[in-house]
Amino acid sequence: MAKKRSCRRTTDENVIHEKAVKMRKMTDEQLVHYVEERVEKARSEGFNQGKAQAPKYRSISIEKIINEIGNVRGIGAAKLAGIQAILERHLEVWANV
Repeated sequence: MAKKRSCRRTTDENVIHEKAVKMRKMTDEQLVHYVEERVEKARSEGFNQGKAQAPKYRSISIEKIINEIGNVRGIGAAKLAGIQAILERHLEVWANV
């Protein structure tokens, strides 16, 4: 492969070339630290992006849910009371997390 003259490189290619030369000159220890730093930075950026994209907390009304379930045919007062107990138990645990 022929050597490419530096005068024929674009600005972006020169930046990439300088980074590559710098990395090739690193010792093993320096290279490991560099890669670990980059991985940690990527993790933290990914975590922050995920946190920003996560849905915001919405309040949950058990009464609204029970009223909606109560409109389903075949669910009586006894079943509805059981469903409400289950919802309260699970949502109470979820709210305490």
